[in-house]
Amino acid sequence: MKKHWIFDWSGTVVDDLGLVILATNYVFKQYGKPEMDRETFRREFSLPYGNFYNKHLPGADMKEVEAHFRHAFDICESKVTVLPHALEFLDSLKSNGCKLYVLSSMCEKAFSDHVVELGMDHYFTQTYAGVLDKREVIGKMMDAHGMRKDDTIFVGDMTHDVETAHHAGIMSVGVLTGYNHASVLAESEPSIMVKDLALLEGLMGSSEINPDVVKIRGLEIPTFIGVPDEERAEKQVLKVHLDMIPKVIFSSLNDEIEGGVDYYQVSLRLKDVALQKPRKLIETLAEDLANVVLDEFSVAKVRVEIEKYILPDTEHVGVEIWR
Repeated sequence: MKKHWIFDWSGTVVDDLGLVILATNYVFKQYGKPEMDRETFRREFSLPYGNFYNKHLPGADMKEVEAHFRHAFDICESKVTVLPHALEFLDSLKSNGCKLYVLSSMCEKAFSDHVVELGMDHYFTQTYAGVLDKREVIGKMMDAHGMRKDDTIFVGDMTHDVETAHHAGIMSVGVLTGYNHASVLAESEPSIMVKDLALLEGLMGSSEINPDVVKIRGLEIPTFIGVPDEERAEKQVLKVHLDMIPKVIFSSLNDEIEGGVDYYQVSLRLKDVALQKPRKLIETLAEDLANVVLDEFSVAKVRVEIEKYILPDTEHVGVEIWR
């Protein structure tokens, strides 16, 4: 288990999404812009939030925008609540001797008020709030607390959280309880993506980060391959077997393909890659197939096995790689 756990706040530990959407729509109203519904907001919102407002309110003065937002935030009657499973998860980490931290873009005063009101201040070794670009802080934060890259993990609900973890060279967990839609969050390539913190707690004791596997068996792939020129000149059909560990665990898909691994599209893409050029070695083809799966699909790890039917008195020859 990792020793140091860095948490985003809004959408990861607490639920203030409804409040923030109301405040955002209040800002839009001041500039004559139409309101944004929850689904659109989760697909559009990004951090640093100045980029979001520059996109939707080009030319607006950011200090004025922030003043409108803070006013709406203060007068709104919506309450900030702790997300389901958050307290249990934090308790579990603390009982295992982990050090917990917060790195949040939320206004420092609002955060300080909420963490005390919710009775959660005792969980955290140190909190960092009001951070517009977390990438600018995380390195100093890790140095200050002696966090090693291999012993630190960042849990957040937005692409900016995952990008911050990438920037620091640490493991990232994307949770689907907050601001980014699953398809948006998956694009930032978190180490693992879960529906909520209860599922993450269930995986903590596993030696595998992600136990779910998508398999393709016996995929027939035509290609031109072989060391001798005459062999390479004739089309051959190879068989390929794949084990793909997805970035989004099955229980987080909610019976939707979006964010998952479309094995039909994978099979079409592998056939296309195999015919793109002649190759001498099936080892080279295995590398090419693994790379396209990792680059173009929501896959964290892949096993590629290729069978070639060329030697007499053998069922097949082959190679197998994990990437």
